[in-house]
Amino acid sequence: MKLLQKIKKWITIDHCVDLVVDIVLIIWEVISSPILIAMRLIRHFIGEWFTEKIKACVRWVVHWFARKRAVRLEKGHGIFRTYWYLILPSPFIIIAIWMITMISIGIGQGYNELKTTKPDSTLLQIFE
Repeated sequence: MKLLQKIKKWITIDHCVDLVVDIVLIIWEVISSPILIAMRLIRHFIGEWFTEKIKACVRWVVHWFARKRAVRLEKGHGIFRTYWYLILPSPFIIIAIWMITMISIGIGQGYNELKTTKPDSTLLQIFE
């Protein structure tokens, strides 16, 4: 029974967030393994700082939702009443992110096409 109590004591929001972020970063590293040595060195030195920032951000969000849940239950409010300002604009945010991504991809492809078709273009000289 002591082991079960230790496990229950260890399972907190912070530990779960740390575990999930570490697993995702390990999976990401396995998927993106064939990269240059210089990138590996940079990632090694900056990786710990970056990992801690990701974990801190995810912890903040999770704790925010935990605090909001406690307030919601205390006041007896429903989920929609508590999170309406997150639920209603979410389709617009997703569409905006999608459009920004597609515009960025289009600009990148147009830039590459411009480099191959008109290498002496004034526009290329401005950007390079």
